[in-house]
Amino acid sequence: MLLDNQNVEDLIKRLHCNRPSCPNENNYCYELDGIHLKVMAPHLKTWSICINENTASLEAPPNGLIADLMPSKAGTYNPLRSVPAAKSTKSIMSPETTFSSSTTPLPPVSPFSQYPTLPPYYYHPYGLPPSQMHHSLPSIPVHVAHPTQFSDSIIDEQDPLEKLIAYFSWLAIRSPMQAAALNIAKETLLEEGHTFRTLEKLSQVDLEKTGIKSGIAMQLKSYLDLFKRKTMNVS
Repeated sequence: MLLDNQNVEDLIKRLHCNRPSCPNENNYCYELDGIHLKVMAPHLKTWSICINENTASLEAPPNGLIADLMPSKAGTYNPLRSVPAAKSTKSIMSPETTFSSSTTPLPPVSPFSQYPTLPPYYYHPYGLPPSQMHHSLPSIPVHVAHPTQFSDSIIDEQDPLEKLIAYFSWLAIRSPMQAAALNIAKETLLEEGHTFRTLEKLSQVDLEKTGIKSGIAMQLKSYLDLFKRKTMNVS
C-alpha cells in the first residue's frame, strides 16, 4: 500500500525527540508515563497505513502498536508490558531477552483485529475515548527534513529484536485471520531469546522444533526477503 507522505511527515513532527537526556534524541519517540519508547520506520509505516484506513489518527496510534515499542533507555521498560520475570538457569540472559512480553494469557478479542491478543484498553495508553484522544499528545513544533531522508538510517540502526517484533506485526496485517497464531510464534521466539538476525539463520525444521506450527514456520521463512525489501523502501 502506498503511504501518504503528509501523514508520515506529520507523524515525524509529532514524534521527533528533542530531550537531551534521551539516548534516542533527534530520532523518534512516543512518550508514555515518562518513558521514551523508540518509534522505528516499520512503526511509522503501520501507523500511516492505519491513518489512511481511518483506523488510527495522529493522536491515536493503531491498536496495540505502542505495546510493541521498546524503551530508548536501558533499565526502563514499556509500561504496557509486565516487568520480565527471572529466567530459569537453562535460559540464556541477554539484552535482547530483557523486554520479552509476559506469558500471562490475555483476554480474547475479535479475530479481525490487527493485534487480537491485546485487550481493548490498549487502543490508547490512557484509556481515553476516541473523541478526547486529540488532547493526549502535545504538538511539538520542530523543523523536519523530508521523510525520505530518515528511512534508511532508521532501518540501518534498528535493533534486531525490534525488527523481529515489527516483522510479526507486518505479517499480522497481511494475514489478520492468522494474527493469533503469529503472536504465539512471536512469543515463542522471544522466550527463546531470538532476534530478526537469528530468525534468518533458523531453518523451517528448527522453527518447528520450538513448537511453532509448520504452516506458520513456512510463512516466517518465505516472507523474510519481501519484508526486508518493503521496509527498506519506506518513504
